Amino acid sequence: MPREMTVLEGISSLRSVRKFTPDQVPEGKLRIVLESASKAASGSNTQPWEFVVVRDTKMKTRLKEPMLRTWLERLASGSGMSQRMRGVYDDATEMLRNTEKVPVIIYCCVDLDRVGKSEEVRYASIYPAVQNLLLVAHALGLATCLTVHGSTPTRGEPEVKKLLGIPEHVKIACLVYLGYPAVRLGRPKRKPIEK
Repeated sequence: MPREMTVLEGISSLRSVRKFTPDQVPEGKLRIVLESASKAASGSNTQPWEFVVVRDTKMKTRLKEPMLRTWLERLASGSGMSQRMRGVYDDATEMLRNTEKVPVIIYCCVDLDRVGKSEEVRYASIYPAVQNLLLVAHALGLATCLTVHGSTPTRGEPEVKKLLGIPEHVKIACLVYLGYPAVRLGRPKRKPIEK
């Protein structure tokens, strides 16, 4: 049996992966990932998160359309992009074009009825849950990519919410592509904390 990853090892080796194998994620692993996300700290213990899991290929194809269309519109309106950013955006475009091939998409949402009315704190509790999700998936040998496609009006959110039946009082904060990595990446490069 392989040695379990420590939290520090997980944090220092977590990478965003945009290419996945077609292998399905077992239900047991997905359950562990979601349960771990739900154990995160939250303001006043509100636990305002909701996770919408999409595995169905036809639904992923339908979701891809508004996310890809709005992404390409954003790219067309941008100018003066650095070569480095162009590469990042090209990778993101390829990932979006292949949305239906990703084994699992998890829409990470906030129930606005369960959080404070202050704009400053509305989304503060979802991101610790998402970080738990990313780290536990990594520890289980899964790969993830956190993105905001489909999470704002300019990124297709109204259409995505309608397709998924997400009510008005629930806001998509981000989504996570989840599956087994088709590529192996080294440790991420990070700036020293002194910078």
